[in-house]
Amino acid sequence: MSKTQIPTGGIADDAIDSQHYADGSIDTAFIGNSQVTAAKTSGVAGLVKIHSFSVSSGDASATLTSKFDSTYGIYKIFLYDWNTSADADARLQWVTGTDTVQSGASSYFYAGVGFNTSGQNSAWSGNTDYIRITGETIRNDADEQFAWEGTLYNPSGTTLKKRLVFAGGGRRTSNYTYNGHGTAEWNSTTAITGFKIFPSAGNFDSLSGAIYGVLT
Repeated sequence: MSKTQIPTGGIADDAIDSQHYADGSIDTAFIGNSQVTAAKTSGVAGLVKIHSFSVSSGDASATLTSKFDSTYGIYKIFLYDWNTSADADARLQWVTGTDTVQSGASSYFYAGVGFNTSGQNSAWSGNTDYIRITGETIRNDADEQFAWEGTLYNPSGTTLKKRLVFAGGGRRTSNYTYNGHGTAEWNSTTAITGFKIFPSAGNFDSLSGAIYGVLT
């Protein structure tokens, strides 16, 4: 649109389709800050922010409730600045209803594969009461972090079992950098509303994260 085509009174709030611009690409000299804010919260780049969070040093776990519903069929979970007081692997359990953590014996199936800078394979799998979301033990080191992202499909559905696909990386106990990606299934068709994350040993020194809904 050239400046000669701009209607009297300016551009209407709904004149720009959010599918055609990326976050950070809008010059607030030409449209108002309120329109930029609205664009960010209504689905820039196909993601809608649901929640961000962090833990306090010394927390043993973080439980996020009432974060998934039928509004979106796909959700993205991002975890970063994961640092713990002891060498430990990273674990996840789903939450249903208001705040029920699902920890039934052998209720989760997971498998993944990865590699580290020592040239070693780090494949892992299990059928336990939690999902192990990394194939290596995360090194306890003051300046290291584990980072991870997961995609949860149709958490509110009650016909099919829940599917999580994920990838992440960090520094392992033997001081090698590693990566890993995998998938997990919860052996239930009950709707998921949130999740719990925790290390296998020790407590968190730090952890931050965010949850987004995916526009489809």
